[in-house]
Amino acid sequence: MKMKPEKNQVTWGITIFVVCVCLMLAYYVIFDGMTIARNLGNIVDSLSGIIIGIVIAYILIPLLEGVEHRILMPIYKKHGYDVSIAKTADKKKRSQMRKISILITMTVFLILLYSLFRVIIPQLVSSIREIANNLPMYIKNIDDYSNLFLANNPDLQQIIDSQLDNYYETLSSYLTQKLLPLLPGNVNTIVRYASRSFISGIKIVFDLVVGLIVAIYVLNSKERFTTKGKKMAYAVLKEDAANELISGFRFVNYTFQGFIGGKLVDSLIIGVICYIGCIMLKIPYPVLISVVVGATNVIPFFGPYIGGGVGALILVLINPVKALVFLIFVIVLQQFDGNILGPTILGNSTGLSSFWVIFAITLFGGLWGVVGLFIGVPIFAVFYAFVSRITNVLLARRGLDTRTNEYADLAYIEDGEYKLLSDKNNTKHNARKNSSAFKKLFHFDVKAKKNDKKTEDETK
Repeated sequence: MKMKPEKNQVTWGITIFVVCVCLMLAYYVIFDGMTIARNLGNIVDSLSGIIIGIVIAYILIPLLEGVEHRILMPIYKKHGYDVSIAKTADKKKRSQMRKISILITMTVFLILLYSLFRVIIPQLVSSIREIANNLPMYIKNIDDYSNLFLANNPDLQQIIDSQLDNYYETLSSYLTQKLLPLLPGNVNTIVRYASRSFISGIKIVFDLVVGLIVAIYVLNSKERFTTKGKKMAYAVLKEDAANELISGFRFVNYTFQGFIGGKLVDSLIIGVICYIGCIMLKIPYPVLISVVVGATNVIPFFGPYIGGGVGALILVLINPVKALVFLIFVIVLQQFDGNILGPTILGNSTGLSSFWVIFAITLFGGLWGVVGLFIGVPIFAVFYAFVSRITNVLLARRGLDTRTNEYADLAYIEDGEYKLLSDKNNTKHNARKNSSAFKKLFHFDVKAKKNDKKTEDETK
């Protein structure tokens, strides 16, 4: 006699197994988290080339789709070929169109990289070298300006001198403990660092080459990946759950592409405008300062202040007047970006208020460093939308309103009826707050005067 498990038994068995696995994972995360983090770091490091390729492909997908939909598809349609994703489309011609669009996209990307390494980076190196060579003169200028300013402020000068002494001690300890071991007297240390740098350089080049190859494969097969993902979703989940899952992934894709792509374009335009402005205002090192302003502008909210501060710090060493002019120019530029250019390009791609943007940057910047500053906002936007979606679903199941504005004047809900704060008859659940101390004092004073007047009238 064969024992055949019932459906409920199978379900309970799978549930118990999943719970046990989750408990084991939670135990290792809590008590052995460093080992897990180290292993994950090794996995990410070994797959760095593939990760770079996926990131490159994801950034280039809007360019690829633009080339296909705006240039190549009209040309094929004009010659009578259907190259859409429909079943009746000409798959051979569509494959041909995809290869041409990938060639155009990668050519544009490589030209931009070549321009970066051929034009911008040499000027950056030249500017940094010039600043380093002229650093003694810049320090002397700062010293002259500070002595002129502090001549009539001995107390302030004493405070600044004490702080400089502390910084000098920190710098001296760094030089003796970190840099002196690298001097020619310690040949083994120099060889070790040089070999590590050489191996790291080779690995970076190898990862870039692998990344470019992976990016080409991902761009060529992006529909195939999404198709298989949808196929697996409908195979494993119920129809409604699969639809919600696919909808969620589409929302994540739209959020990240809209924010990252828009921020890159916005920062590129700001960098170009900053370069033109620096040339017109005759500000030194326009390429270096414009690259700093454009690169930091990718960071939401705090980026403009970081870029402006770094640029002003560089200019203070050279010419404090030019630093002041640059700060005024950056403030005007960022007002243009925040009120005109940014909203035009980005719109409301994240759906987050200013408070949540600051919260996301602070949280993910503290967790993941520079990477968190760049991608923290879209990640938190997805989480925020997920929580909002769950909230609305639960409200709808209970027959409650899902519109946020309807809860502004809400005091409480009783037997399905909305009780309003504006209605003074609704006093339950702390709907009416206690009077403040000032109001009580004022009310007592007025009431006391009325009682005194009443007593005086009765006496008369």
